[in-house]
Amino acid sequence: KKLHLRTIDELGLDSSIVSGFLDELEQLLKGVAMMKELTLRTRDYLVSFGECMSTRIFSAYLNKLGKKARQYDAFDLGFITTDDFTNADILEATYPAVAKRLHGDWIDDPAIPIVTGFLGKGWKSCAVTTLGRGGSDLTATTIGKALGLREIQVWKDVDGVLTCDPNIYANAVPVPYLTFDEAAELAYFGAQVLHPQSMRPAREGGIPVRVKNSYNRHAPGTVITKTRDMRKSILT
Repeated sequence: KKLHLRTIDELGLDSSIVSGFLDELEQLLKGVAMMKELTLRTRDYLVSFGECMSTRIFSAYLNKLGKKARQYDAFDLGFITTDDFTNADILEATYPAVAKRLHGDWIDDPAIPIVTGFLGKGWKSCAVTTLGRGGSDLTATTIGKALGLREIQVWKDVDGVLTCDPNIYANAVPVPYLTFDEAAELAYFGAQVLHPQSMRPAREGGIPVRVKNSYNRHAPGTVITKTRDMRKSILT
């Protein structure tokens, strides 16, 4: 609570952006403490508050800077999932629903869409669900496929997919090009940058995924595609 309110204060925003969420969250936590029970469904709902608040703060700050933005909760945008709480999966109906909403809003009133990550709505329960590991990246690739984008960018804290673990070998370097199969194999053997499940929509849509570094934005990163020129391989 203090972190969100301090952030809002430092950005010069109105605390009413999140006050309702903080009040509801406090009541929910009191209820959990009183009942001494936390179901997976309730856990997903509780977890969603962080994304709902942070995206509203980010959207409000962009608007303050003169960059017109519009906040979306993924579960209201059209992200329809299975009812597997804490580990839900995107259903096919998501793609046309998301495309229709985003295209329609852009035509009516263009604004930068700011969408909550790793959240959806269960198709039977209509309750908030979370997408599990790699859920935020899955949100990005789902939107990319829905809109038929030329490229999807995923911003991390490293310069792309590295040749090895930098904690073991300090001179690890980014791999410039990978296929989806190679990236999935690296993830199987411990690479933490992208989860294979999160790349599925991009793979299905034939859309390249570029992994970039938020702290080193000029670094080219790693481009992941269906196929690549094997002459550009790095041998390790």
